[in-house]
Amino acid sequence: MTNPHPETCACAHDHAHGETHDHHPMKLSHRWLLSGMIVGVLLVLLRPFLAGQMLVRVTSYSANASYSDAVRVCQKIIIIDPENIKAWTSLGYAYKDMARMDMSVRAFEKVLGLNPEDRGAASYELGQAYFAKGEFLKASECFERVRSAGPRAAALLDADILKYRHGTLGFRSLNSMQALLGSLLECYRKTGNDVKAAEIQKEYDVYKSKHRKILF
Repeated sequence: MTNPHPETCACAHDHAHGETHDHHPMKLSHRWLLSGMIVGVLLVLLRPFLAGQMLVRVTSYSANASYSDAVRVCQKIIIIDPENIKAWTSLGYAYKDMARMDMSVRAFEKVLGLNPEDRGAASYELGQAYFAKGEFLKASECFERVRSAGPRAAALLDADILKYRHGTLGFRSLNSMQALLGSLLECYRKTGNDVKAAEIQKEYDVYKSKHRKILF
């Protein structure tokens, strides 16, 4: 004989085994989405630590003149942390040491885009790059940004350069303020700004007379 209530019996059988009709396994696409979200959160939380560890490697590569490796690691840092100023600055220096000035300029311009108040290494190096290209107005703007720190400009600039330059290169950069004033003086001469040139000449002479010590 056919069961007159097949649905009722099937339901009773399921409930007898402790199951319900509301249980649905998670779809594969939902699992992937959840996994992606978890990985994304972990990357955000671990990003500062990962970037810090990778910057240590950049320092080591730069100190050993392995500039292509330094570039590669900087680019990896920028992928996980696009606004990492230290990575962009280190990238600018690595490109400079490889004589890839156009790429160096782009990196230092990015630093100033992220930190318009920069008055250290990025502004100085970008100014020197513009100066080398004969773009004296742009160069003077960068140099004046550093000079605007006043009496603390030299100390701030040297400290910032030493942060990114290593070994002998770093110590050779300690005359950077004198180089900056000399380049700035030349910028104003090239652009015909005699008033500013005279002002910088006086400042340059005073600075030079106070810092006659040979560092190396």
